[in-house]
Amino acid sequence: MRPDLPPHCQTLLQGLINPARLIDYSDSHWELLIRLARRVKLLGRLAFLVKEHGFWNQLPPRIASQLSSGLVQAEKLQQLNRWELNRILWALNDFDTSIIVLKGVAYGLAQIPYAAGRLSVDLDLLVPKADLADIESLLMVKGWRHLPLSAYDEHYYRVWSHEIPPLIHAERETEVDIHHTLIPVTSRLKIDTKLLFDAAIPVKDTTISVLSPVDMVIHCAVNLFQNNEIANDLRDLLDLHDLLVFFSMQEIDFWIRLTDRANQLKLARIVYYGLYFSQSIFKTPVPEEIYNRLHARPGRLNMWLMHRLVPLALFPQHPDKPALSALLARLLLYLRSHMIRMPFYILLPHLFYKTVRKLQFKKQK
Repeated sequence: MRPDLPPHCQTLLQGLINPARLIDYSDSHWELLIRLARRVKLLGRLAFLVKEHGFWNQLPPRIASQLSSGLVQAEKLQQLNRWELNRILWALNDFDTSIIVLKGVAYGLAQIPYAAGRLSVDLDLLVPKADLADIESLLMVKGWRHLPLSAYDEHYYRVWSHEIPPLIHAERETEVDIHHTLIPVTSRLKIDTKLLFDAAIPVKDTTISVLSPVDMVIHCAVNLFQNNEIANDLRDLLDLHDLLVFFSMQEIDFWIRLTDRANQLKLARIVYYGLYFSQSIFKTPVPEEIYNRLHARPGRLNMWLMHRLVPLALFPQHPDKPALSALLARLLLYLRSHMIRMPFYILLPHLFYKTVRKLQFKKQK
């Protein structure tokens, strides 16, 4: 059942799932659509869809200009991230390790449809934890550095997080996020990363790999419903939809393998949320019986709450008419995201610290 969405959300959603309707959009609808798509990093995707459906020449000139800039930005960032990956491999050429490329760059390497229009702001890598310190040292010797962090934030990354502090090259300033697992260390959920490396798919003519199809889908769901706060994450849900559609068409037994893997990794509940919201919002063709194959599923109360909160947070606010209901949904999901990632003895001081820092930042402004 698709959630009830405000009109401005419908404007964005219809443009993404039924691009042919864009021909009938008025100037005011287009202007709103551009603003909304930019807010959730989907302007390049929208431009890609318009070109694919062959009505670019029918666009108002100023709209075509906006979409063109969105596509150029997406392509430029992808080019920068691919080059950054090239330089990372150069820097680690003499170090024997395994590297799995994640998220946006990985979608391009795996030739996922519409990856060309995806806005990827950084490069994400997964490496074995045993090699993490050596990899970090080698990269810092060869020009990468960490941005200045407070002692608390440094401790957060080093002790509690699933990644080290972001690395940025002194010249190129492209951000590289290096993970040693996919879920924060403080979470109740644990992932055996050896299973991910064992199943990873080597990229032809390179020394790198991408996650297997089912692991790529599961990681996307984990980012949405375990690691992130969901606010404005419509792009990531669309990623999940794209992956599900593409891989289910490539592999006959994809759905069975996906649920078996989710059960093996003990991530069935997260995958359930991913399948449910991808299907309810983007009409992803998920076979109904697949839900019953997942060993862990949310209870009725949780689903009732998530059904109402998640769409309000996923979609961007109306730029001129922010809704109190959406703000409340984002707050509740923000708290949820922290509660499922941290035990209370870490959570309460963490939220206090974040609140104080935010107030200090506002005061400085």
